[in-house]
Amino acid sequence: MERPLSPADRRTTARRSLATPAGRRADSRRLDVQCSHGHHVAQVYDADSGLVYVSDTGARSHGRGDRVDTGHIAGRRRGAYVDLLDPGEGAIDDDDLPASCECGPRTLSRSGLLAAVARGQRHMRLR
Repeated sequence: MERPLSPADRRTTARRSLATPAGRRADSRRLDVQCSHGHHVAQVYDADSGLVYVSDTGARSHGRGDRVDTGHIAGRRRGAYVDLLDPGEGAIDDDDLPASCECGPRTLSRSGLLAAVARGQRHMRLR
């Protein structure tokens, strides 16, 4: 049996797969997660390495352009958290994934996101 990737190796693999030309196209998006106020929280993409989870871990603006609103949140943006959504067989239980929107920080369930993708769900609205 092949050893599962470490969390750091999973994140590196996920980032590399998103860097490919096909990695982060709109047609490769499998799931879009929003909070109850319509802020973008996370996305799941289909990439060469499997399903890739992407979430902004700092404050960000909302709306169609998703541009950073530097007048209100200057200095608080921390960057994106990128990881393979499926940790693989035998991986240490690592269900909580960091996420954030204008409403504040939160965590999302890896198993819940995997179940939503398996059901063919394209959009998820958090309560």
